[in-house]
Amino acid sequence: MIKRFTLVAVFLLSLTVVADDDALVAARLQLQWVTQAQFAGYYVARELGFYADEGLEVTIIESEGDLQPVDVVASGDAEFGVTWLPKTLKANEGDTNLVNIAQVFQRSGTVLVSLAEAGIETAFDLPLHRIGVWVDDNEFEVHATTFHIGSDPTSGEHLMLVPQPFHPGPLLAGEVDAAQALIYNWVGRLFGMINPATGELFQPDEFNIIDLNEVGTAMLQDHIIARADWLADADNEALAIAFLKATIRAWIHCRDHADDCVQILLEIDPELGESHQQWQMNEVNKLI
Repeated sequence: MIKRFTLVAVFLLSLTVVADDDALVAARLQLQWVTQAQFAGYYVARELGFYADEGLEVTIIESEGDLQPVDVVASGDAEFGVTWLPKTLKANEGDTNLVNIAQVFQRSGTVLVSLAEAGIETAFDLPLHRIGVWVDDNEFEVHATTFHIGSDPTSGEHLMLVPQPFHPGPLLAGEVDAAQALIYNWVGRLFGMINPATGELFQPDEFNIIDLNEVGTAMLQDHIIARADWLADADNEALAIAFLKATIRAWIHCRDHADDCVQILLEIDPELGESHQQWQMNEVNKLI
């Protein structure tokens, strides 16, 4: 993957961007969540001046699920967005005409996590259990997994899919037997929580984790989108190239200097804490 990433970077570095020397060109990027290492490359490109080096001033717009990048980019309220590929495919079933201009994640971060005591070791152990899922077009990988094991995700005949919030509370409370999670987010959070039964931090052997990449039902996630009609303008195409040059430069920086990127994120927003951001940065680098 490093070779592939490097070849893309070399290609982009061979291109030039037309921009005024006296003024930076404004661009907006819509994220699908808040400040965290999942989006480190974009923040680092801004904070270290990589976007400015390409003549850009990039405004990063966060979301807590209220703003969907496919909607924001399609409406013209942002030039670029970061979202999951299935969401873009679904949006393009309408008339959005969005283009995936950079597939950042090469693997999916989605897993199914359960307490070891539930006995759910493989996808084929899911029948007769309650599975927590995120809705609003986040659930396609879990639906594909249930079809893979011969169950209909909408019938509830063999298993029950339960809408869950964006925290692991229902799993730990026993309201679901397994939960959709992201390896770079929830899993790290779980290992940082106290097991009420022991009074100590949860240990890896207290959970079973099913990697949907290994099951064969994973779907590509974080990629950068823009509108096809917007890209048709030569100046906008040049702007997009400049944006990608700076962004990939920043992701390479975070691959080689993960700790530095974590510190940059903590300076922007310390809420998630250093240990969790470090876990997330390491896992995101693996996905890229």
